[in-house]
Amino acid sequence: MTTYTVESPRRDFTGESVGVHFHKGTGHVDDSTKDGRAAIEYFRRQGYALAPRTEDEPADEEPQDDPQGPFDPADHDVTDVLAFLDDADHDEALRVLDAEAAAKKPRTTITGRREDILAAKTPPVAPAGDETKGAGQ
Repeated sequence: MTTYTVESPRRDFTGESVGVHFHKGTGHVDDSTKDGRAAIEYFRRQGYALAPRTEDEPADEEPQDDPQGPFDPADHDVTDVLAFLDDADHDEALRVLDAEAAAKKPRTTITGRREDILAAKTPPVAPAGDETKGAGQ
């Protein structure tokens, strides 16, 4: 079995892609399972950098509070969730906000800021400028 360090083309990506969890653009996958091998092939086709992990590399480069999976807002207080959302990319922020909204008792301090948080994560869309509109009429 070989474990690979995967570098996303987006260094700010935190979330999951084809079953592999990434934190700040770095994930880890091994080739011991069919899913792992499929993920490795997908990453190669999509231009991700893959490198076999050496013995000297730490086994876990993910944050200490994330040994069992993605960030769960239910396990954190409001301040921690909002701080996490400040650093998260759009997709991860959307996932966390959806999880908070689906909670038995959603915290309005978080859910009430949903639109503002997502607006800050979404790049502005340039207006569609069709300069040929009306040409030839």
